[in-house]
Amino acid sequence: MSDKKVSKHVDQLAVAVDQIQTALGPILSQPLNEILPKLTPIQRCELEALVVYSIDTLFWIYLKVNGVPPKEHPIMKELQRVQRYIEKINKAKAQDLRTTKVDAEAAGRFIRNAVESSK
Repeated sequence: MSDKKVSKHVDQLAVAVDQIQTALGPILSQPLNEILPKLTPIQRCELEALVVYSIDTLFWIYLKVNGVPPKEHPIMKELQRVQRYIEKINKAKAQDLRTTKVDAEAAGRFIRNAVESSK
């Protein structure tokens, strides 16, 4: 690879790293134990899965850069495990969206009965 191509790739990498730092700035600016209590349970799961997946991916890249075949390393099983959890989280989110509909008629009956019984 020529010096110009290497330089171009290094510049592209620097831009990508800057974009990642900008995107992760709000998360990285506070300790995780301060962020988690502010989130819903499903958001906590998503954040924790994202953190683990990011760390595992960085380790995979580290292995690849150092000439270790990552496909033969236990990190692949870990990445697959985290991917399965992410799929479960996505299914839970989809299910949660379906089940959070309010039955307006039932709510009206409850309110009417409560008002009538309090008289």
